[in-house]
Amino acid sequence: MIERISRRLANSVLFWDIVVTLLCLYLTAQLRLLLPFGRALQDWQAQLPLIIYGAVAVIWLVVFLLLTPQRSLFTNSMVEATGRLIGSVLLSGLVLAGMLYLSPFRQVSRLQFVYFLSANIAALMVVHFIARWYIRSRVSHYQQRRILIVGTGGLGEQLAHEFSQRPWAGAHVIGFASDTPLSDSNLPVFGRVAETVEIVQQQHVDEVVFALPHDQQALMVHLSLQLQRHPVMVHTVPGLIDLAFARTSVGTLGGIPLISLRESTLSESQRLFKRVFDVSVSLLLLLLLAPLMIVLAIWIKLDSAGPVFFVQDRVGEHGKPFKMIKFRTMYQDADRRWREVAQRDATGRLLHKTPHDPRITRIGQRLRRTSLDELPQLFNVLRGEMSLVGPRPEMPYIVNEYEAWQWQRFRVPPGITGWWQVNGRSDKPMHLHTEDDLYYVQNYSFWLDLMILTKTIVVVWRGQGAY
Repeated sequence: MIERISRRLANSVLFWDIVVTLLCLYLTAQLRLLLPFGRALQDWQAQLPLIIYGAVAVIWLVVFLLLTPQRSLFTNSMVEATGRLIGSVLLSGLVLAGMLYLSPFRQVSRLQFVYFLSANIAALMVVHFIARWYIRSRVSHYQQRRILIVGTGGLGEQLAHEFSQRPWAGAHVIGFASDTPLSDSNLPVFGRVAETVEIVQQQHVDEVVFALPHDQQALMVHLSLQLQRHPVMVHTVPGLIDLAFARTSVGTLGGIPLISLRESTLSESQRLFKRVFDVSVSLLLLLLLAPLMIVLAIWIKLDSAGPVFFVQDRVGEHGKPFKMIKFRTMYQDADRRWREVAQRDATGRLLHKTPHDPRITRIGQRLRRTSLDELPQLFNVLRGEMSLVGPRPEMPYIVNEYEAWQWQRFRVPPGITGWWQVNGRSDKPMHLHTEDDLYYVQNYSFWLDLMILTKTIVVVWRGQGAY
């Protein structure tokens, strides 16, 4: 997926930004001794202590995560991307100057400081120019996003023209969904606006951009909700819609400002921090719990016939399926027998879990009570398919019965534990926990994740609501 690829490339650019910045800091210390400007310095006066290198790494990392100049390589013109890069370096330099002034290292040469910022700007511009060339010539060529514009008229055709002028963005307009014929475009019209969902499926569309007039706002809301069932990004032109419940944000697609109706609620800095935390904790837990997991695997194998692990299709972020791994807690034919135990509530909605399920093995009951069956999901976290905390990774047959509004829960990665799990777990019917998941989506913060992880330990220790 192009969003994941661009995110990985942006993170790679950020890594090299920090490396090049530290290299500039070291080289300009040598340069200060060689150039015949300013007062003469001794070697020890130009050399900087390691704590300053650490401070520079942290300052540049935080500022670059906030201003995201590395992301501008994918979304803005060269002039805009360069301007954001220079602004990021200057702001980082200002913070560093303030830190040096208030620290015991205020005697650092001002001329050396100027050399550093100048060299840093020049070096990072080269790094970003190379990255942009790579994106244009390699990634954008092989990873084109298929864009469908819903609505024609002047606005729709102007959008198509603007995208055609930005091939580096990897956004390829394949055609329109429109109720009126085109006036000046060679692109096809695949059908009427009301047929947008069918067109998305038939044409394998990656992103939809609404360019409809204000009097069709109700239709746009209806279609955007229907598209929640499909793994596509949805955008609209600013000023046409205000879906406050969707926590919309104004972003860019190929440098064009659009409101994203299905963008992840996590900012780039939040996503990166969450990912680093997930990987670090998961690796630590796997190392610490490896002996226990080996014992559990042997126990499962001796208890009943079948594989140690249970691999099941689940629905993840943006509705994309993935294979979730758990310790097997049921007999081998459990998947084929789910209709035997599936029940519905008074309104006809499906209840997924029930107590005293005859498909659960003897050891499976103990594993579920302690949630030890979910330990292998740490591998899903390492693979980027899940997070430690997030909405429950739902089963496809349950998702098939979702109402359109419930698909908002897929705007963040699913988690091993979550707000629903620590507020009732299996005691709360499956179709009712969507509100809890939406609460998490709308109120995400790292501190909320820590609170949920802490409550998870308490809930698992008590064994409440687990079966």
